[in-house]
Amino acid sequence: MSERLVQGQTPVEFFREQLERAMDHQKVSTSAFTQFYLVNLLAGCVRGELPPSEPGYDETPLAVLYVRAVQSSRRDRAKLLRAMGDTALFMSGFFADSISRRLVDLDYYKSMGGFAYARLAQDEDPRIFGPEVFSELSGRFTEFADLLSEISETSHLAAPQSLLRLYERWLQTGSRRAASLLAERGITPVVAGDSRPQ
Repeated sequence: MSERLVQGQTPVEFFREQLERAMDHQKVSTSAFTQFYLVNLLAGCVRGELPPSEPGYDETPLAVLYVRAVQSSRRDRAKLLRAMGDTALFMSGFFADSISRRLVDLDYYKSMGGFAYARLAQDEDPRIFGPEVFSELSGRFTEFADLLSEISETSHLAAPQSLLRLYERWLQTGSRRAASLLAERGITPVVAGDSRPQ
């Protein structure tokens, strides 16, 4: 892609740098394949490739898409599951604040995205990414959403979070990053009925 974002960088170069910074800051490590997948997911979003251009996709609940996917042919299933997992991950990272004010919450996106990636790990053709990438995306969904959230904030691609929304996010997901950001602001999150810091 010849399009440039910042100081001559392509979207892939920009997001690779942003992801490496977020991973370093949050002390998260992952395979080069998963890192490549996340960078390309973000670059694809900039190019308008997420969500897919299928009519009505953005209005269909993720649970309905999941049912459609598991009832589809293998090729269509992989396409739908990947789009579903990617959408859930991107939304959980970049739009966590707006999701928490909707009928469904971040836990719903985490569950549906995790289910989609887990199913891809079972079904996916290993020549594309390999089951280990989708398995890792499924098992560490919240960690990766936290990385995307930091990229969103540091690149100023989303509005800053309020303390209440940040606390709500921690309550819904158990996000280590949300807990750390609360601690930086002098707030120690605790579970109701538990007087010990988490």
